Amino acid sequence: MNKLYFLHGMESSPLGTKSIFLKKHFPECLSPELTPDIQKRKEVLSNLIKEPAYLVGSSLGGLSALLFAMEYPDLVEAMILLAPAVGAYNIDLFDKNDLGEIKKTYIPEGIPSLVIVGELDEVIPMDAIEEMIERSPDSKNILMKKVQDDHSLNNHLDLLLNSTKKMVAGHLI
Repeated sequence: MNKLYFLHGMESSPLGTKSIFLKKHFPECLSPELTPDIQKRKEVLSNLIKEPAYLVGSSLGGLSALLFAMEYPDLVEAMILLAPAVGAYNIDLFDKNDLGEIKKTYIPEGIPSLVIVGELDEVIPMDAIEEMIERSPDSKNILMKKVQDDHSLNNHLDLLLNSTKKMVAGHLI
């Protein structure tokens, strides 16, 4: 099996709820410690992921997965993006180059992807996620699920588990 990586959000860590949950069900899941700096995240991932992998990214981790997939599409088998931070335009967190890159994110062709969004999310605007999906060239490989949850999506860990099982079995979409 290809490696499974969980990429945590800005206010989380490898010891966060979703990371621990995934490691319980997938002991081989790797969850690197990532800083809030998007460029440093990209550097960590490019040094860490050297063979095709499955990526699960939450919030800033979802944005990190997208940026990695855009740069190294051959190294991403499939992705689950949990409220990806594509609408995070915080000028205190990102510089102008980062902001420009975030506004252009897309899911590369040939990468099956599930995007799970909370309808009660007050952090990432749903329209920014929908626009990212619309920019993506391969819509038949992208599924968006809207759920009754907030940004954490912690009320839908069962959906995360079932989706991750499907992804590693090669049946995400």
